[in-house]
Amino acid sequence: MHRWLTLALTLGVVGFVAGAVRSAEEAAAPPKPDPAAEAAYLERLKEVRLIEIRHLRAPAPAEFEKGRRQILDLKDEKSIGPMASVLYGPNVKYRSLLIDALSPFAADNSKVAQAYLQDIAVGDGSAPNRGRAVDGLKRWSGDRPTNRLMAHLALDEVATLRDHAATALAALEEKHAVWLLVERLVTEDVRLVGADVWDARAIIDIRGQMCDIPQFRHSTVTAAVPAFGIATATIDLPEVRVTDFKTTIGMVDKGHIAPDYQRVRTEHPEILAALKSLTGKDFGFNQGAWQKWLETDEARKIVPPWEPVVVKQG
Repeated sequence: MHRWLTLALTLGVVGFVAGAVRSAEEAAAPPKPDPAAEAAYLERLKEVRLIEIRHLRAPAPAEFEKGRRQILDLKDEKSIGPMASVLYGPNVKYRSLLIDALSPFAADNSKVAQAYLQDIAVGDGSAPNRGRAVDGLKRWSGDRPTNRLMAHLALDEVATLRDHAATALAALEEKHAVWLLVERLVTEDVRLVGADVWDARAIIDIRGQMCDIPQFRHSTVTAAVPAFGIATATIDLPEVRVTDFKTTIGMVDKGHIAPDYQRVRTEHPEILAALKSLTGKDFGFNQGAWQKWLETDEARKIVPPWEPVVVKQG
């Protein structure tokens, strides 16, 4: 069962990648510019930016609220892109306002707004904002929009993003996700446990002189004087012993430690919590037990059959 599920997941992902490649090939030809659409986008972008500058940046709460109301009054779906460009950034209040603005569009089945909310539910750094994005997706009365959440769960290499996607899928009661959740419940990661140590060889040449303490010795000095005489005197002259020295110090190689990689089994509590919420079962991190349960009649009544993950372009 595990091999079949892995193969099915792989085929689903390959199908998604193949679709992305086709879309990339189609997009290779530059689209014809639409001056009217570009002008409309720039006009809306200017409008949103002016609201942000005049009101949202103001320190007074009343001014921010005034700007917030103006943003929420933008009912044209073509305003979604400009709003996201201006509001989605490091300011958590701006991102919260964007979620409030996108939610009514999502309730009217705007695919663009629903896509933004799904990505926010996965990637936003604020847990309250991720939860509010999920609440915005719940406002649509039809089938819950989860295609991008499923893609994040299937394709993201960052475990935290997969965990956020699992939490959102559980909140949206997306039982199609159970198959993927079982596959992502326990993963094998490659971890670097060693490090590179660069070898080196150094030679130090040290030279110098060492002088002893001066010693004064009596010396007799004789010199000729006028009238053919000779003068003799005794004086003290210092004597210093100087020693030259030279030495070479060599540092030999210390060896080389190659990096060491090992495979680590990682369990994901957030995904287990999503599985328990969607199925009412708890087999812990035993993937084999989950896969065995998926083959039972009880599971077939709860969990829809496996379907490949497909993300439609456009």
